[in-house]
Amino acid sequence: MIYIKTIFSCLAVFAFLVNGVNAQELLTKDAAIETTLSNNYGIALAKKNIEIAKNNTSKKANGYLPTVDANASGNLDFGGSGQSFNNGLDVTTSNALTLGANASINANYAIINKTRDYTLGQLKEELNLSNLELRSIMEDNVYQVLSAYYQIAQLTTNQKVLQEAMAVSRRRLLRKQYQFEFGQGNKLDVLNAEVDIQRDSINIINSEQLIANAKRNLNAILNRDIDLEFNVDTTVLYNPLLSLEQLITDAKQNNVNIAILKKNTEITNYNFDIIESSKKPTLNATGSYRVSIQDNPDESFITKSNNRGLSLGLNASWNLFDGGRREIQKQNNQVALEIQSLQKLQIEQQLERDITNTWYNYQNALLVLDVEQANLATNRANFERTEERFKAGQISSIEFRQAQLNLLNAATSYNSARYDAVLDALDLRRLSGRLLE
Repeated sequence: MIYIKTIFSCLAVFAFLVNGVNAQELLTKDAAIETTLSNNYGIALAKKNIEIAKNNTSKKANGYLPTVDANASGNLDFGGSGQSFNNGLDVTTSNALTLGANASINANYAIINKTRDYTLGQLKEELNLSNLELRSIMEDNVYQVLSAYYQIAQLTTNQKVLQEAMAVSRRRLLRKQYQFEFGQGNKLDVLNAEVDIQRDSINIINSEQLIANAKRNLNAILNRDIDLEFNVDTTVLYNPLLSLEQLITDAKQNNVNIAILKKNTEITNYNFDIIESSKKPTLNATGSYRVSIQDNPDESFITKSNNRGLSLGLNASWNLFDGGRREIQKQNNQVALEIQSLQKLQIEQQLERDITNTWYNYQNALLVLDVEQANLATNRANFERTEERFKAGQISSIEFRQAQLNLLNAATSYNSARYDAVLDALDLRRLSGRLLE
């Protein structure tokens, strides 16, 4: 009897802990998604890359504004010189100091530069590519979050089933204990009930550990304290999906991997324009203002001089022949486009295969769910009938335990079927490009 009380004391403590867990904050799916989109390092880094790509598309970064440079220099010369002229005059200087200074302001502006224009267009497409890469990272994180969330929901639902089984085992143990004390049972029935309740206790303890591990995994994905406690919503909804044909069509239009490949193709196409634009002339306008001062020794022919002035100009350049480099660049660019076209066909084929397989998995999961639901109802009715006969002493503890385990297995299988269907639907949304909707 002391042993029985010890078990019940442990169960009471466990029930208290479970109630404490139930009182924790409820983490909804929307809140989990919002948290990962706000806290994830990969998403933060992708957003920084978008900032860089956006800066690269400004006209300031691509030579559309004039440049102005200022230059200044000075020199000091200390020495001597000697000159002999044809009239017999000799001029000699020694320890003479010569000072010189120059300063200028130069401006340059590219009036015509087609390469610059096409390069800017290519950079804008690279900005769009960065946005698609951010979307890809967001989709990966949302998929991870929802998968981890549903895992916790399934484990939590299974734990409730185990707790119900524990409650049944406790009632059975009390009944057998009372029967033994009043001489209507035997010690073997009590021992069997104790063994079963121990097994149920171990199952619940293992379930708690699995839930704790799954919660830490989700906290890590959300980039927050891994030991933060929370509950999840175990409600499962099956939103109606489109037809298989429509899902495949949507995937070829909206799947992020297809979109990234299309954008890379657009970027590659710009290389042809850039290569062709390098054949065209460029025109630059220049302007400068210069000041020059020279201070020579008194013995010099010119003792002081200064110059200043403004100059304006136009510079045109035209590369008529580059040795064939442009032709090789065009050939390589064409090969790159052919590679991307093959990659697109390959991805579309794989995507159609994955969507088709997942679609039929989902349909099969819904059928299995219906069967498991009917099986659960049958096992529950069978258990209720078995429990009535057990109370009446018409069947043995072994038969009662078997009916209890059958109900437990049926409930667990039903829960697995519920979440298998949800995960298949989640895969279809991801593959068709609808995950972030």
